[in-house]
Amino acid sequence: MNKPRALVPWLLIAVAVVVVGVPVLMAVAWSLVDPDHPWSYPDVLPPSLSLFQWEFVFRVTGIVPAIGTSYLLAGCATVLAFLLALPMAYAIHRFDFRGKEAIRILMLLPLIIPGMIVALFLSRAFDFLGLSQTFLGLVLGHTLLGMPYMARLLTTSFEAIPRDVSDAASNLGASELVKFRLVYLPMVTPGIFAGGIFTFIASMEEFALTFVIGTPDYQTIPTVLFSFLGERLVRAHAAVVSLILLVPNMILLFAAERFLKSDFLASGYSKL
Repeated sequence: MNKPRALVPWLLIAVAVVVVGVPVLMAVAWSLVDPDHPWSYPDVLPPSLSLFQWEFVFRVTGIVPAIGTSYLLAGCATVLAFLLALPMAYAIHRFDFRGKEAIRILMLLPLIIPGMIVALFLSRAFDFLGLSQTFLGLVLGHTLLGMPYMARLLTTSFEAIPRDVSDAASNLGASELVKFRLVYLPMVTPGIFAGGIFTFIASMEEFALTFVIGTPDYQTIPTVLFSFLGERLVRAHAAVVSLILLVPNMILLFAAERFLKSDFLASGYSKL
């Protein structure tokens, strides 16, 4: 009776390995294809391996400045999203006011509306404001797209704080500022970290908004990647750029998984 249940976790792991691992391995294999020995059917693996594709991408394309732009843009958008979402999430948790539920819905709209539509409307507004083809315009656009992740996770984190904790702090004479700094902030730190991870990755992977608002003045890793996915597909070059985008994000997610442990949330209580 228990044997089928015991096999379920292993079955899920096997499915995850196939769904996630096989595409990554294929990308690695394509990025190492030797142009003098093409990889084609019926060969299961490339007949010869070479770093030529990596050397070509770094030598010929604008991937190096694109990497710098992507990380700087994602970092700025993450910080700005945090600065905007933190007071909003605190106000939603702490106060009752008209339109509270409408704000909860509105802050998720960027996830519902297709990215290209958001990019086209923003580009029109940014043209009027003089923000098109500027780094500031890109930061604002990426912040808008990352806000739902940051705001939702912070709001949920604030709402998870027991009411008794806030009442106990008030009974001990703590002001709202003291409670926010010594009670709320330590307890929502995991939410801040998780929101930052999702916002950062969403910015790193954003293409439509960057393409419409930033190009040709600003190139990011996704815009370089999509240049290889057009009418003349260069699969080997696309694999190299995909790995440049994918590997750091995977490392970031694994780091977050190790950091966001259940006992980390409990560490907030030690601040009381």
